[in-house]
Amino acid sequence: MMMKKMKISTAALVLLLSIVTAPLTASAPLSVSAAPLTTASAKSNIVKAQTQNVQMVFDGVNLSPPKGQVIFSYNNTIYVPVRFMSYALQKTVTWDAKNLKVTVAESSSSELVIIKEYLMNSVITNTDVTTSKTVTLNNVKASFVFNGAAKALPTGLSNYSLNGTLYVPLRFLSESVGNVITWDQMTKKITANSKAHQEQINSENVGKEPSSTPSPSATTNPTQAGNGGATGKVSYGEITSATEAKLNALKAQSQSTLMSIAFEYLDAKDEASKSSIKAKGLQQLSSFTASFNSIVADAEQKLKANGYSTDIINQYRSAFEAELQAGKDLAESIGN
Repeated sequence: MMMKKMKISTAALVLLLSIVTAPLTASAPLSVSAAPLTTASAKSNIVKAQTQNVQMVFDGVNLSPPKGQVIFSYNNTIYVPVRFMSYALQKTVTWDAKNLKVTVAESSSSELVIIKEYLMNSVITNTDVTTSKTVTLNNVKASFVFNGAAKALPTGLSNYSLNGTLYVPLRFLSESVGNVITWDQMTKKITANSKAHQEQINSENVGKEPSSTPSPSATTNPTQAGNGGATGKVSYGEITSATEAKLNALKAQSQSTLMSIAFEYLDAKDEASKSSIKAKGLQQLSSFTASFNSIVADAEQKLKANGYSTDIINQYRSAFEAELQAGKDLAESIGN
């Protein structure tokens, strides 16, 4: 039976396909674990190291590596998972298993969608302290290319793999990736900003009217993000940047989920299935709305607690309502 009143054009379907499939093809080589790192060709030497309970703040947001990945110290050097760290800086990573080569580069718009979904699942929702433990690592003789330029590890340092994840020295990554990554030995904290986030911070701090600018005592240097500055007061830029990072990740996730549901709807063969799928789509919209409200409520509370204007919350809500309406319009346009 032909679907009647279908209002999605062929061009729109092609666009949807390009949005959905492009990240998938790009993501295939992004996982270092997609190819074994512990093969005989790697000629790995086994070493033991101690994991570290480290706080990681990227773009003002506390993140944690995926389950099974760790931060560890070996020979007085901190090692971090190259994929997670690069993603946190919104860069892509490709792994050439044949040549044992890692390439880190700026991400395309389609790759950025995948990265932001990945980061959304890395946002820390609790403050549980992870117990330090001993891990067994394999030495991997990998080569690196950062932003088109080959980079060699300093003499005396190595790369290691653990459960299919490649680890690199933090200082080497900081010097090679093009972003400032700070390590505070006393507090065990890694802090860094992506290029886009740093540009946003810079733009916010230029040409502001005194009346609309948070008080100088509340503004922290980007390298102090998360420390609260000398006064212990969280900066306006830190609160809004962290909020916008969460909202962007939520948007990426909602677009991906709703597009998947849209294609599921197009594949449905009967009206009952279509009705069920459409209801699922509307339920997802409600779920994303609840997540949005939770994010902005938290931001509003932090702004008020630190004495800042909450006008930006209305901007967040207006933008979200527009996105929400667009999603509802799409759902209606593929209806009967």
